[in-house]
Amino acid sequence: MEQELKTSRWLNLILLVLVAGLGILSIKLHRRSLPNAHLSRQEKNVKALILEGKTNKEIANELFISLSTVKTHITSIYSKLNVKGRQELLQKSTGAST
Repeated sequence: MEQELKTSRWLNLILLVLVAGLGILSIKLHRRSLPNAHLSRQEKNVKALILEGKTNKEIANELFISLSTVKTHITSIYSKLNVKGRQELLQKSTGAST
């Protein structure tokens, strides 16, 4: 009886670790699969212009917004997409890897 209890506890612990691991993996995969879903319309516009190779000043002129607003959008885009700069944004957007 005592041996069965120990076995049951170990199995429960293993199952708990597996479920937690699968939950974390599911969350990470979900975040990767919806990269644009949580960007605002204007952030999507800014992102598209970044991917075209436009400078911040060119983006501001094209969208009729201030340079400061462009920088704010870029900071938000980087945060939401978990990237550190234009190169990483380009890599994630095109699926390229280094």
